[in-house]
Amino acid sequence: MSDAPISPKRFAAGTAAFLRRAVTDQATLGALAPTFPALARRLAGLIPPSPGLRVLELGAGTGAISAAIGPRLGSGAQHLALERDPTLLAALEQCAPWAMRIHGDAAELASHLHVLGVSEVDVVISSLPWTYFGPGLQRRILGQVCSVLAPDGMFATIACRPIRLNPRLRAFRALLDASFNDVVATPTTWANLPPARVLIGRRPVTGPPACH
Repeated sequence: MSDAPISPKRFAAGTAAFLRRAVTDQATLGALAPTFPALARRLAGLIPPSPGLRVLELGAGTGAISAAIGPRLGSGAQHLALERDPTLLAALEQCAPWAMRIHGDAAELASHLHVLGVSEVDVVISSLPWTYFGPGLQRRILGQVCSVLAPDGMFATIACRPIRLNPRLRAFRALLDASFNDVVATPTTWANLPPARVLIGRRPVTGPPACH
């Protein structure tokens, strides 16, 4: 495992793929730009060095975060990358050739993993655009995360600033607090567009509201 910088070639390839897709479907992407390397490294840096971990990435996109995850993987660890856009998923092969690419929707996460024979993961890292999701979809996706996350597992996701001024992000933060026994926020990563924090949830609760 290492904290090696993200390859400029991989980041450039991912950015090019993102921009090509943004020209035709910005609403589907739900983002202004790919995650910048500084924020990608902050997310990947949360992965513990334990061997054999299963790391699940939601909304892998063009691989900006995927490229940072690879150097963090310990011995025997597995990187599962879920993306619903087939064009972006194909581009991911260049940025993270080690990852198992999964074409699918996060709202059906448990079903996608079941097909692969995976019932539980240790870490979930998400760059999903929560502000584009209504409360029902937020609840469904987070419930799917809870259903596959190990009891001592960790969920980490991007939250663009300012959270308090965005009603859907405020609702998501409340849902996150109700779904995990411990929720913290990192300092702001200003070297990202837009600036963002990482919200980290540990030890999913076993009852309502999000996990059933």
